[in-house]
Amino acid sequence: MLHTKALYNLLRLNVQDDPTMPHAAWAVENLRSVALEELFARLARQGLSIDREMFLQFAESSDTPEELAEILLADSADEQLHDPLYLILFELWRRLLPEKPVLSIFCDELDHQIDLYDRNELESDEAIQNALANLQEILDENTDTGAQPQDVFAGVEEDCAHDVESFLYDYISGLLDAGNSLYASELIEGFSPYVPEPIWFDLLRARLLSLTDINEANVFTLQILKKNPELPILIDLLRFLSTVGDRALFVMAAKQAIPLLENEEDFREMLSLVSEYYRLLDLDDLEQAVQKLMQSRKAPSEAIDPEDPDLKAFAQLIL
Repeated sequence: MLHTKALYNLLRLNVQDDPTMPHAAWAVENLRSVALEELFARLARQGLSIDREMFLQFAESSDTPEELAEILLADSADEQLHDPLYLILFELWRRLLPEKPVLSIFCDELDHQIDLYDRNELESDEAIQNALANLQEILDENTDTGAQPQDVFAGVEEDCAHDVESFLYDYISGLLDAGNSLYASELIEGFSPYVPEPIWFDLLRARLLSLTDINEANVFTLQILKKNPELPILIDLLRFLSTVGDRALFVMAAKQAIPLLENEEDFREMLSLVSEYYRLLDLDDLEQAVQKLMQSRKAPSEAIDPEDPDLKAFAQLIL
């Protein structure tokens, strides 16, 4: 279950994607852009009159912003004010107590950096690389105390609005695309013990291996296919194999994927991947046959009939 700040971060992200979603303005406001004086003024308008010095005094005896909120808001008769005031206190802690980091503050910063990354607004990778280094340090330190790696990772994700595992996969994939194999390798090794679905990182390892030893990469890819991966993994595996890898492995992955296709979008993506693969191999007849299937598909539908004749025709073109 997500903790309070992560829930509001998630709400803000969802409203960014769909502004028509019902929400209160205070719940999705980015307090990072609000002046410090205004934050204290907002507390005062709601009956909590404290200044910077008083805030720091109360915070000195608190371990987390959540604990601080419980202390300062304990006498509040209006429960509806708790969360709006907590969010302000959280932001004050983030700014005024950088020397007193806690997990919820760290995860809020990680969410912030991931959001900038997703919106292509990062000025440089330095901040997000620092966040990832801190994340690995947190995971390692907690695991060193005897906790199970995946349990530690799950605990961190409870304070994050983003799916951290998915972000790590996307970020490392981008590093490999950009040719930054050294840093990609460091992240794969560092986070592999923690992620709940390691098969995604197996695919990253296969991509990394292909840069130095294609035969070993093919062996590793075969091991992935023997695990009967789900469709999203097979789709990414096919993207990889379409430019690097053994043709027999591409065929095996495609044949595994076809029975898993559930909707028109999945089917069109598969058709596009296979068409591009045959184009790269200069297999013009096969490419044109797949292209013809693509052109015959009508408006997208929610689901695909397993008995759709185009599916059977497509399967026969996987050679």
